[in-house]
Amino acid sequence: MSASDSAEQLENSAGQAYQSEHWGEAAEGFEAAGDAYATDGNELKAAEMANNACVAYLRAGDAVRALHAVGGTADTFERLGEPKRAAQALGNLASALEASGRVEEAERAYSGAAERFKALGDADARADTLKALSQMQLKRGRAIDALTSMQHGLENGRKLSLRERFLRWLARIPIRLMGG
Repeated sequence: MSASDSAEQLENSAGQAYQSEHWGEAAEGFEAAGDAYATDGNELKAAEMANNACVAYLRAGDAVRALHAVGGTADTFERLGEPKRAAQALGNLASALEASGRVEEAERAYSGAAERFKALGDADARADTLKALSQMQLKRGRAIDALTSMQHGLENGRKLSLRERFLRWLARIPIRLMGG
């Protein structure tokens, strides 16, 4: 069995654990797969596994390990010519930072990810990122910032649901009241 076969087996096992909602097992499996891919010289797959581990650790409630897993992957994806994956990794970093209580850094990372998605023309991913940013701002008592972020997320040209159209209308009210 080659190292790449072993890495693929570890990835598949981790994926099955993730599908079964065994978050800790999945995260550790993705990390092991990432190590195996790195040993095999496959930097792209190693970074992908690190991001998968981050998401699984977040699901398991382990923000510290999530943050450790995702660190540096956005730069790796960028260097390897994968701008969409770099934006996704930055969003994962933002989630891990937020879960770790590092909200100022999380806000910068969410904003950076949203800008990258905008540059890539990925309106849905940008909207999801801005929604996460808005929710974090709202939790911190920054209602106007939260409304602004939400409004930007809903002004992206995609077809909005009835609920989203209502939220967009609602978000415009404070702006109008302030003369904007």
